[in-house]
Amino acid sequence: MSDQPQSEFPENHWPEIQRRAEAQGAEAVIAYIDGAEEDPQRLNLYEFARQALGQRDWSGKNLDVPAAVARAGIAAVMAFAQVVEDAERRTRVTDFANVMSFNLSADLAECWPGDELPRRREHFETGLEAAEDCLRWRRELAKGDSPMSMAHWARGMHLLSLQRPAEAVEDFEAACRHSHAAAQADGKSHAVEANGDFIVILNGGYAGIAQAAAGVAEGRERYEAACRAFAETDQAELKGDAQFGLDQLQVVGAKFLGR
Repeated sequence: MSDQPQSEFPENHWPEIQRRAEAQGAEAVIAYIDGAEEDPQRLNLYEFARQALGQRDWSGKNLDVPAAVARAGIAAVMAFAQVVEDAERRTRVTDFANVMSFNLSADLAECWPGDELPRRREHFETGLEAAEDCLRWRRELAKGDSPMSMAHWARGMHLLSLQRPAEAVEDFEAACRHSHAAAQADGKSHAVEANGDFIVILNGGYAGIAQAAAGVAEGRERYEAACRAFAETDQAELKGDAQFGLDQLQVVGAKFLGR
């Protein structure tokens, strides 16, 4: 157990996590986490380490360390879930693994504006596996349309990176169906249009990229329609998200469709 004030958790662990990541790599970080705290704080520390190693600067920064830490964390969470006797608590613990799995998959996706960390095929394979775990858990936990949309997006993105665009189309179309249902349930339009629902527009753009990459002629038009919807958004409270969505689609479009 850490002898530092509990109110500082988990930030008080960052200096040692950073030092070990830089000097020794993922195994040293995992060993530190396993010895630093007891459950359930140990499990929260795994997620903190994944996020911090992915978002902060550190010497020799790469994707391998946070990915390995995340996978170890997910395994630790599920091992803990097996010994939890209360069914409701076990569901919450499993849901935590589900969230960690989605975050891992998203971290490894090659879609983020400004993210120049090199990615290899094994990163996409790990991301795909994490997305599939996420989908399985979300079905088991009876998650709603919005979480299911996000999980299908993650699997579709990694299938696209693995040069399996026809399969990616299926996932992005599933993401569209779920995001349409979520928008309608919230009383929003599911049309791809300016000032429309962010996730609906984004998924429509991704589906278009995958279609075009798979040789479907209408895909590029669908992608461009989503870009226009984001670019033409003029409601003040939506413009920030719209710009982020446009930047993201343009990053992926440039990779898979050419400029």
